[in-house]
Amino acid sequence: MEARQRNRHASRESWLRAATNELRPYFAKLGLTLPDKIRFAVAFTSHGKKGKVAGECWHAGASDDGHHEIIIRADFVDPAEVLGILVHELVHAALPPDAKHGKEFREAALRIGLEGQMRHAMPGAVLRERLNELASSLGPFPHARLNFDRVTLAGEAVADRPKKQGTRMLKAECLGAGCGYTVRVAARWIKDCGPPHCPKHGAMRVPPLAQDGAAADGEAEPILMNADDADSEAMPADRPAALTLQTTES
Repeated sequence: MEARQRNRHASRESWLRAATNELRPYFAKLGLTLPDKIRFAVAFTSHGKKGKVAGECWHAGASDDGHHEIIIRADFVDPAEVLGILVHELVHAALPPDAKHGKEFREAALRIGLEGQMRHAMPGAVLRERLNELASSLGPFPHARLNFDRVTLAGEAVADRPKKQGTRMLKAECLGAGCGYTVRVAARWIKDCGPPHCPKHGAMRVPPLAQDGAAADGEAEPILMNADDADSEAMPADRPAALTLQTTES
C-alpha cells in the first residue's frame, strides 16, 4: 500500500471515501463488489445519541438519488476503530438489503476478516494490521470526538443539569430551613398558575418544565422509532431498513 501525503484530507467524508477506495481491491479479491455510489457521514445514527449503534448502512433504495449512505457515530475518533466500523458497513453495502446479519453476511464478514458476534463484528488480528497500515497511509482522521454524553447542545455540562423527573406529578419542595413541606402537582398547573406555596414560607421549588415545541435545556429531540429499534434493524413498515453495527459498550 503506497504511502500517502499526510494531512491531505480536509473533511471526514474525503478521508472515509479514500479509505473505501483503498479497500475496493481487497473486497473484490474476496468476491465482494462495493457499489460505486456511497456517501459517508460522521453523525448520529437513526438510534440517536442514546443508542449504542456505532454505524449504519442505508441501502440505495432509501436515497432519492440511489446512493448508499454510511453513517459512523460521532464519538468514535480512533482511525483504526473507525475503519473497523467502516469495513463492517461496507460488507452490508456489498450485500442485498435483506442479508442483515444472517448467513450471507456472516460468510462475507469472515472472508473479509471480521470476527465475533455478527451484529458487533469487528476486525480480527490480520485485518486489524491491514487497517492500521491504511490509517497510517491516509494521514490523520480530520475529526474530534463529539462529547454528547458530557455536554448538551447548549454547551451545558450534563453533570450540572437538574435531574429531570419522569413522573407525571411533579414534586414541589419548600426551601425553608428545616421545613420539609412537600406536595405533588401536575405540570400543567405549574405552567398555568405558578408553583404551589408552603403555608409558612411561600413559593416552593419545582423541577424545570420541558419547553413546548423544543427540547428542554437546549438539547436536540431524538426521533422516536418502534420499540424494536433499540436492539434490531426493525423499522416502521413505511421506511426502508437500515443495517446496523452495535457497539459492545455498556
